[in-house]
Amino acid sequence: MLILISCGKREADFFAQRNRIHQMAMKESPEKAHALFLGFADECHAKGEYAFEACALYEMATNYLDQRDTLGMRRILDRMESLAKDHPENTGAGYSYYSVLGTYYASVYEQDGAETTRDAMFGALRKAVAFQERMTQEDYRVQAIVPAWNYYNMAVCYDLYCDPPVRDSIAKYLDLADKSNKETAYLRPFEHQQIDVSIRDLRAWLLYYDGKNDEAIAEMDAVLALIDSVEASSPNTVITERGEAYGFFVEVYSSMGNFQKALEYQTLKAENDKLRFSAQRNAAVREAESKYDVAKVEVRLAKVRGWMVSLAILSLLLIALVFYYRLLIRNREEGRYTAAVEALVETDAGVRALTEKVSPDKAAQVFSSALKPLSAVERKYIMLFMSGKSTEEIADAMNVAPASVYTMKYRIKKKYPESFPLPF
Repeated sequence: MLILISCGKREADFFAQRNRIHQMAMKESPEKAHALFLGFADECHAKGEYAFEACALYEMATNYLDQRDTLGMRRILDRMESLAKDHPENTGAGYSYYSVLGTYYASVYEQDGAETTRDAMFGALRKAVAFQERMTQEDYRVQAIVPAWNYYNMAVCYDLYCDPPVRDSIAKYLDLADKSNKETAYLRPFEHQQIDVSIRDLRAWLLYYDGKNDEAIAEMDAVLALIDSVEASSPNTVITERGEAYGFFVEVYSSMGNFQKALEYQTLKAENDKLRFSAQRNAAVREAESKYDVAKVEVRLAKVRGWMVSLAILSLLLIALVFYYRLLIRNREEGRYTAAVEALVETDAGVRALTEKVSPDKAAQVFSSALKPLSAVERKYIMLFMSGKSTEEIADAMNVAPASVYTMKYRIKKKYPESFPLPF
């Protein structure tokens, strides 16, 4: 009994310390947090607590991934590999190593695009799944592993990194993620719901890719209902996921020619993005203070908000006129819709500054080469890609996560011939 109490206390101490370091990484200094994680990993290793050591190293690697620091990930991977080889009985160490290795190769593949890198990525991720499937529910709980997310990430890789997407594999891993989510007992209700949101979101996209628009819309409607159910528990996550869902409806209804519905959802997305901006505002202003006077930034933001409201009202009037004259040809109708959307997604001068050196003629040539109509948002992303900016710079400019930029790359590629030289 004393041993069990001691183990339980140590486990509680580990999670408490990990949470403290996480808060430091987000609010204070990522570098200091890394140093604390490394010291904690050394302490665990000295005491023979290899499962906790693997957890600490995994957290360090994840933080490096968030910073797109592949060199940092590589350093941690060397130690994780040694730990997994020296203690093969510790399935958690093996899982952590191959999971991070697969993510590392994914980051490298986004840069070099080499098939050998992609094959290495899938090989590592499959080994992570193999280790994961040897673990018990207690192993998952102690090492804070959520197997459903690992299965979901496999499905995403088969979607994003295969052209065309491997539909059978995507469906297989989504089913495994769903089953695992239902079986994992230690998660809180809203954590289960967050996983459901991601699974059903990708299923909706699969239905859309297959041309099953009505089923795709019904599935994403269910996603929005799930998002509403977790709003109280995870408001920041909800803002991001709801914006992605609205973007889905804009894409689907635009492809169907239902520009009125598309504009309704683009309006909702623009309003949701304001909430996201508000949630991120403090960090953005701190960064701006080093370059600009805070008062000037506030004045500019106030003007942008005013422009967005005015343009939104004007755009809605234009769309009403378009649908009043329904006998006009489709191209003219679509042109007015695009103008309206461009007004709604207008951002501050930062985005325009990033793309001001892009040749309008060259941009027009790229736009006209698309096999399917490009949305205003897709055109803006293409302009940013043509400007030569990095994924992180584009994510900052569009107020999205880097993963959303990679998703946008994939969706844009599907609208062009395979041989067309896109600017990414």
